[in-house]
Amino acid sequence: MFRLTRKKIHPFILAAVIKILLLTQIAWRYGEDLQTLGLAAHSTFHYELTRTLSRAAGFSAEEAELIAVADEATDTGNFTGETGVNVQIEGTKRISAAGPYWHFARRDRDNATNEYFYPGARNTCEYFSGTLQACPNGQAELDEIEKWAMYGTAAPSAGTPQISRDSGKIFQNVQSKTPEALAIYLHALADSYSHEACMKSEQFRGHKPNPNECNAVAWHSEAEFGHNPQQDTGVSYTEEAAQATWFALKWYRQQNHLVGAAVWNDEQALKFIKGWVRLEQALVRREVAVKAMETM
Repeated sequence: MFRLTRKKIHPFILAAVIKILLLTQIAWRYGEDLQTLGLAAHSTFHYELTRTLSRAAGFSAEEAELIAVADEATDTGNFTGETGVNVQIEGTKRISAAGPYWHFARRDRDNATNEYFYPGARNTCEYFSGTLQACPNGQAELDEIEKWAMYGTAAPSAGTPQISRDSGKIFQNVQSKTPEALAIYLHALADSYSHEACMKSEQFRGHKPNPNECNAVAWHSEAEFGHNPQQDTGVSYTEEAAQATWFALKWYRQQNHLVGAAVWNDEQALKFIKGWVRLEQALVRREVAVKAMETM
């Protein structure tokens, strides 16, 4: 999850907070200081950036809003966007038996049908080879999620998430090949990069105090955005995650034969992404993403 403004936290306080959260089974939510704008704490990556890239890929403003709200709700369980669109999702909680499946998913070098390479072209299942956590039958979780979301070929082995768009009155299974399913896939796809450094160094799918790449606050608040190569060691992963999001949005439209041309070409999208992930402050990232969408 890509979140948080930059704040220094004493390591002993940080360790105590993490322990309390884990013991009480509260999902760690990396909220940025956006409540003053009328929004609940959320990720500028999963909401603002995803919304802008969706619009740039050819989705309508309404579709882009739904995709971004559902992407964020995959984390928080309940999220309302700026236009009042509300989505509630059950079955994707991070602190649950299925949590690693949706939020710490592993991916192959290319997508599930071998039609394109993911940015970086790394098989993160290989980080776990020879351990009890190796990818089952050599298949990455992300392959399963993509097959369900993009192609509708099978239900996820972790169970089909449920969704409500009427303030939680009625929940129904998320249907494959829908914008909501796409949003859940985009969330897992982005998280597969956000948590990759910890998986690589520790063969660990989760958060823990050490090393820094596994520490929820140290990594997500200090490393994933910015322009300081020594401190912002996660920026390359964030950039790849954004690129992967862009290509997946385009791929979804192609697979579902949706009409309407993309607003941006690849060069424009990748240029925007490169600059956006190097913005350190959450409110600035939000403003830049919103202004870019307003020009479409």
